[in-house]
Amino acid sequence: MGVRVRRPSPELRPVLLRAAVVLRRWWPEMALGFGVVIAILGPVLRRGFVLRYDLVFVPDPPFGAMVWGSGSELPRAVPSELLAVGLSQLVPADVAEKLLLGGCLALAAVGAARLAPVSHPVARIAAGLAYVWNPWVYGRLHLGQWAVIAGYAALPWAFSWVLGVLRPPPDGFGPRRRSAVAGGLTVVLGGPAMVLAAVLACAPALALARQWRAVVAGAATLVGLTAPWWLALVNRGGAVGLDERGVAAFAVRPDTPLGALGSVGTLGGIWSRHAVPPGRDQWLVALLALALAGAALWGYVLTRRRWPSAAWWGLLVGAVLGTVIAVAPAWSVGLHWMVALVEHVPLAGAVRDGTRLLAPLALVQAVGLGMLAESLATAGARAWAPLVVVAPLVLLPGLAWGLGGQLDTVRYPKEWSAVRADVNGDPAGGSLVSLPWSSFRAYQWAGNVPVLDPASRAFQRPVIGDQDVLVGRDRIRGESREADRVAAVLAAPDDPGPALRRLGVRYVLIQTDQPDGAQVEARFANAEVVRRDGALTLLRLPGADFVESTGRIGIVPLLGYSVLGATLLITLLHRPQRA
Repeated sequence: MGVRVRRPSPELRPVLLRAAVVLRRWWPEMALGFGVVIAILGPVLRRGFVLRYDLVFVPDPPFGAMVWGSGSELPRAVPSELLAVGLSQLVPADVAEKLLLGGCLALAAVGAARLAPVSHPVARIAAGLAYVWNPWVYGRLHLGQWAVIAGYAALPWAFSWVLGVLRPPPDGFGPRRRSAVAGGLTVVLGGPAMVLAAVLACAPALALARQWRAVVAGAATLVGLTAPWWLALVNRGGAVGLDERGVAAFAVRPDTPLGALGSVGTLGGIWSRHAVPPGRDQWLVALLALALAGAALWGYVLTRRRWPSAAWWGLLVGAVLGTVIAVAPAWSVGLHWMVALVEHVPLAGAVRDGTRLLAPLALVQAVGLGMLAESLATAGARAWAPLVVVAPLVLLPGLAWGLGGQLDTVRYPKEWSAVRADVNGDPAGGSLVSLPWSSFRAYQWAGNVPVLDPASRAFQRPVIGDQDVLVGRDRIRGESREADRVAAVLAAPDDPGPALRRLGVRYVLIQTDQPDGAQVEARFANAEVVRRDGALTLLRLPGADFVESTGRIGIVPLLGYSVLGATLLITLLHRPQRA
C-alpha cells in the first residue's frame, strides 16, 4: 500500500516557493552568518551574562532613566538601551544579550556578502567574512561595545540603499531595497560616531551623482532616527563640557611595527592596549596584514566597472575621510586640530575615538577581497580563491571561540535582585548614588574583568555614579554635572548624607566587594540601613520624601521616541520610485 503525501495547501504554496528561492539564493550568506556567530560566540551561547567593559546587561532590566536618556550621564545609550530592555521583556535578559550580539555579527557578515558585486559563493563568503573577522571587530567586541558593532553592521545595508538609488543592481547583486533600508536603519544604534561613519560612506556617492533628493531624504531620516538622542541632549541644557585630554587619550595607538598609518590601514590602532589582538606586534603578522589590505584595495579597483562611478568613488572618498580623521590625532598637528574642534564645535567630542570611523575602510576592503576571490575563481586560479577566504582567519585566530577564551558567562549574586526590588518598589522620587566612587567595577564572581557599574541599568530611578574614565594613567573627566556635584560632596570630610539629600539623592548603594567599599558606609552616620546582603549595602538618607514619582516618563523622551517610531514607519512603508 503506497504512502500518500499530503500536498501543501494552495495558500501556502507561494510562501513555500518564495522561501525556497530565498534559501537557494542566500544559502552562502545564511551559512556564513550562522558560522560566524558560532565561531566567535560559541562558548558563551549558554545561559548566563557576558559582562565586559561596556557590555552590561542585568536581570529583568526596568525601563529606567538610562533608557529615556534622563540619567546623569550623556544619553549615549539612546536608543540602543531601549532595544536591549525591550527585548529583555520578551526573553530572559541574558538570552537577549546573546541575540543582540549574534544578530550584530550576522547582520554585518550577510550585509557585506550581499553588497559585494560578486556572484560566486566563495567570493560572497570572502567579502562577508573579511568584514567581520578583522582587528576592528575584535577591539570593539573586547571592549563590549555591542551597539557600535550594530552601527558597523548597518553600514553595508545603508550603502546597498545608495546603490539602489543610483542604479537598481542586477539580479543577484545586493539585497533588495526594502531589506537594505531595514538593515541600514540599525546604524542609529551605534551612536553619533557610527551615524557619522554612515554619512561618510553614503553621502559622497549621492553627492557625486547629484541625487540631492536622496541626500535630503537621508538627512531627514537620520534626524528622525536620532531624535531620542539629540532631544535628550538639548533637554539637559547648557554646553557639554568635554575634557580636552580625552582627544589624546583616545587617539590612535600603533599596534604593529608599521606605525600609526600602517596600523590603521590594517584596521587596527585602537586606543586600548588591552583590546589589541594578540600577535599584531610581530613583523610577520603585520606585513601579512598589510599585504592583505593591499590585495583588498586592488580587488576594490576591479569593482570599478560593476558599480556606478559615483558609488565607487563615493565609498572610496568616505573611507579616505574616515581614515584621515582617525589617524590625525596620532600626530601633533592633527592632535591640535582635533582639540580645537572639540573646543569650538558642539558634539565634536563624540567622535574622539576616531578608529570607529574606519568602518568605511573596512567595507572597502571587504568588497575588494570578495572581488579578488571571484577574479581568482573565474580566471583559472581556483586553488587561490579559498586562500583569500581563510587569510583573515589565519591572521586573527584570537577572535575565534570567545576571543580565545576571554569571554565567559556569569550569573549575578541573588542580593542584586533583592536590592533592586527594594529600590524599584519605592514610588517616592529621588536618585541613587552608587559607591565606591568609580566608573568601573571588577567582581570576583565575574572573573575580575573590568565592567561598567551595573547599578546604572538595574534601577528605574536615576543613578549617579562616577563618570570619569581611566585611560592608562590619565583620568578623563566625565560630562555629568550631577556626578561633579556628588563628587564634590564626597570629597568633603564630613558626613555626606545631608548634602546628598539636598541634591535630591534618596538612596546610596555601597558595593563592599570593591576597593575601599567597606570603609564608605562608616561615613554615613545617620543613614537608615535598608538592606545589608552579601556584598551590597543599601542606605536610605533621612529627610522629607520627594513628591515626584520615579515611574514618570518626561515629555521629551516621549516626543523623541514618537519621532523615531514615525520615522521608522514612514521609511519602511514608503515605496520609492526607481531612480
